[in-house]
Amino acid sequence: MYSKINNGDKSTIFTRTNSICPAPEEVLLDRVLINETDQLETLVNEKLLKYLYPDHNKPILLIACTKKEVEAKTVKLLIDLGADVRYQDENKWEVLHYAAERADYFVLKVIIDKLKERKFHLNEVLAQGSNALHILIRHGNKNSKDFVKCAKLLIDEGINVNLADNKMMTPILWAAKKDLNDIVKVILDYSRVSVDIDSHNSRGRTARDLIIAGNLYDGSLPDKGDNNNLNGIPLKEISPKGADSLFELIRLNQENDFLNCDNEMIGDLVNSENGNLTLLQLACKVGNKRIVKHLLEKGADKNKTTSGKKETPLEITAEHGFHEIFEILINKYENDDQIPQSVLPILLKNYDSPKFPEINWKLCCDHFLQKIKYNRNLYDINGTDDAGNTPLHYAIRYGDTVIINKLLDVGASLGSKNNFGFMPVQDLEPELLEAHLDNCVQFDLKGKKEKEDFTITLNYRTLVPPAKEILTPDAEVGRNSGNKELVHETEVISYMSTAPEFKHLLKHPVIVSFLYMKWHRTRWLFFTNLAFYVAFCASLVIYIFSYYANFVDELSSFQTFLKHFSWIILLITFFVLMFRELFQIFVLPKKYFTNFENYMEIILIILAGSILFIDSPSINTRKQLSSLSILLAAFELILMIGQHPKLSTNVVMLRTVSYNFFKFLLWYSLLLIAFALSFYILFTEGVKQPSANNTEGGDDDSFADPGKSVFKTIVMLTGEFEASDMNFETFPIVSKLIFVMFIFMIAIILLNLLNGLAVSDTQMIKNDAELLGHIYRAQHIRYVEVMLLGNIVPKNMFNKFNDFCCCFSFGQNLQYSIFKPLAQYICLFPHFLNYEMTVYPNKSGRIYKPIGKNQACSTWCNTTNLDKETVRRINELVQAKKEQMKINPDADKLEQEIFMIKNKLEDLLRNFNSIVRSQKETE
Repeated sequence: MYSKINNGDKSTIFTRTNSICPAPEEVLLDRVLINETDQLETLVNEKLLKYLYPDHNKPILLIACTKKEVEAKTVKLLIDLGADVRYQDENKWEVLHYAAERADYFVLKVIIDKLKERKFHLNEVLAQGSNALHILIRHGNKNSKDFVKCAKLLIDEGINVNLADNKMMTPILWAAKKDLNDIVKVILDYSRVSVDIDSHNSRGRTARDLIIAGNLYDGSLPDKGDNNNLNGIPLKEISPKGADSLFELIRLNQENDFLNCDNEMIGDLVNSENGNLTLLQLACKVGNKRIVKHLLEKGADKNKTTSGKKETPLEITAEHGFHEIFEILINKYENDDQIPQSVLPILLKNYDSPKFPEINWKLCCDHFLQKIKYNRNLYDINGTDDAGNTPLHYAIRYGDTVIINKLLDVGASLGSKNNFGFMPVQDLEPELLEAHLDNCVQFDLKGKKEKEDFTITLNYRTLVPPAKEILTPDAEVGRNSGNKELVHETEVISYMSTAPEFKHLLKHPVIVSFLYMKWHRTRWLFFTNLAFYVAFCASLVIYIFSYYANFVDELSSFQTFLKHFSWIILLITFFVLMFRELFQIFVLPKKYFTNFENYMEIILIILAGSILFIDSPSINTRKQLSSLSILLAAFELILMIGQHPKLSTNVVMLRTVSYNFFKFLLWYSLLLIAFALSFYILFTEGVKQPSANNTEGGDDDSFADPGKSVFKTIVMLTGEFEASDMNFETFPIVSKLIFVMFIFMIAIILLNLLNGLAVSDTQMIKNDAELLGHIYRAQHIRYVEVMLLGNIVPKNMFNKFNDFCCCFSFGQNLQYSIFKPLAQYICLFPHFLNYEMTVYPNKSGRIYKPIGKNQACSTWCNTTNLDKETVRRINELVQAKKEQMKINPDADKLEQEIFMIKNKLEDLLRNFNSIVRSQKETE
């Protein structure tokens, strides 16, 4: 089995605990420790590289840099395979710091080279204020032959030798304090900048004092006048030190001083960080629009983060709600960029927060959605967070109808399930959903709807759950196939068919047309299943009457032929029927055993199997098996035919009336049993008394025992009293009184009550016949989808084999390798339609087939029309939208003009405030 371990990136890793095969992470660690690089490439994946080993609490790359037996080539390969060179552990140490601590020249060289390849400077990689040279001097392996060589390497690569750590001590001060004369010599001899040995001290003694006192350096020490860290130092090499003043200006919000800084210096330091934040991150955090704009103009990386602050500048701005800065940043994202997934959920969680002049999360949302409206590749609108929630989940929870409609307009799915199985549609107001469905009916507002070639486009994108990646059998360690899975396209509509507040929307043209298309994709399964079952029923009846029930002692040649032929057909269809039921049990066992009809099928299979395989049963047994099997087969055939949308109303009436009848009858069964027992007590002795001529007192023994009495009472419920056969002489008053009560309460009142209930149910069903047809069509299609897209084996059976033996490579997605062609055929999107359908309402609702689309459509798309009622409703929606446009034709134009005027007024106000501030500063 697998044990759950929390990973460093808040994801979950599962590790094997009782498998005969070693866990993948253990294999990886073993291969790394013995430098077996040949197998690493096939073994490594993203999850394994991020896996935190419990004994070390570090990922594999950090462990490799701490182990002296791991060679540089192994470290290099791990980085090339995707290991994070900027990962920070709980001590804020990164791989560079562990390599410096180990003091292995070749490993350190690999790390430095890989950092340079990724555009990271050594001076950006800090561990709580200490750079790699600090780490080497303070914690490095001083017994290593490469100890001094590593220090020289760091200095040659431009590390800041004058950086003070959190204890305000520079590397040379540490080296002098520890009497490391070789390190002191390397720093003073090889540093390309003037070394500061006087600005910092330890217990009152500077590096100069310690060097002189310990006689640690034979050469001449730098003069005190040369200790200005900025003199003669290339800015790129001392970026942290040169950027300190810039960070301080931003913290103090001194934007004029910042903007007046030397442009060349800012250009060189624009992506600098102080260990926790970049300049752009800090500017976004304090909310200074002009500094943010200036940094971006100078080339600041809009996506750059630090090891201490993983949020991008855009995410930081979204958290604080600075709408002007947000607009500047969001407009910097172009076609090839990807906006961080957490931005929109952050905005939506604060959507109803108080607004201020510079803080407005609603405006941020508007800027965001306006940006992705015309370029949806920038952001996955159906992307999820750790809880599986999409932006639409948060919009429904925190937002208003405006933001919900905007999200739906850009393609947010109503069927995206979170980790708790909750869909956005489940918390949506019916009126809002109806308005959205109206908006899904799209057409040219300026076009003339009377023209024959006038077209309507029905958009289904929001009704379909987003496709996700299909995981391979090794999903627990992070591998995936990269393919998109087929989704349950009727998930949303199926929920609507069961929710009372949404049921009426199933008659909406968008829903009706969607179900119509799905029915045409799945109806072949219905007719195939029906044909097979008709063959089963026919062969069963023929076999019973031609041979099994022994109606004829001697069989003619034709009857013999029918016997053998029907037996063969019955045998084949029996196994097909059994396979069908087993398939349904394996895919959805819970749903299968909660459906009463399936129990009828199980009993029918048992009866048919008995007829086929039990040798020489008695004639009485044969007759009983035959009668029961024919009756159950007929019941099942009626229910199966009722799955057709045009016949579903009849079956609904049968089901509803039967259910309500038995429900009320069960409630009154206590009264029926009471009458039956009363009749038994009153009439049983009278039946057994002999008559005057020494014969039995009548032929009726219906009340001879309690069981017969109950049966007789149920028969009497239908009106068959046979009162003349009852003996009222023994208890003439009581027996007649109870019998009259039975007639009035049961035969008259209860029976008429049940009949009235049946009539009422039937009339109600007829009134809602259209809606019920859509409901049962949706539920039938949903069931077919679940069957073909579900697992054909018990859900975790193969995974248990994988737990025990990793050599067993099957997984729970086995159905895709067997039934994928069938599943693809019944799915509309994206192979058959591109989430929309075009209809000609003036051509009797003919469906338009795009040129070059899947040829499977050609068999019916060009000849099939929507029904007249759906076309009528579409025309009503078109007419309503046309009327609305006539009432307010320039609404959109006026809204745009008002928005432009508002922006201009805000610009004028900002310019005026700037002029006032500059005049005050001049005075």
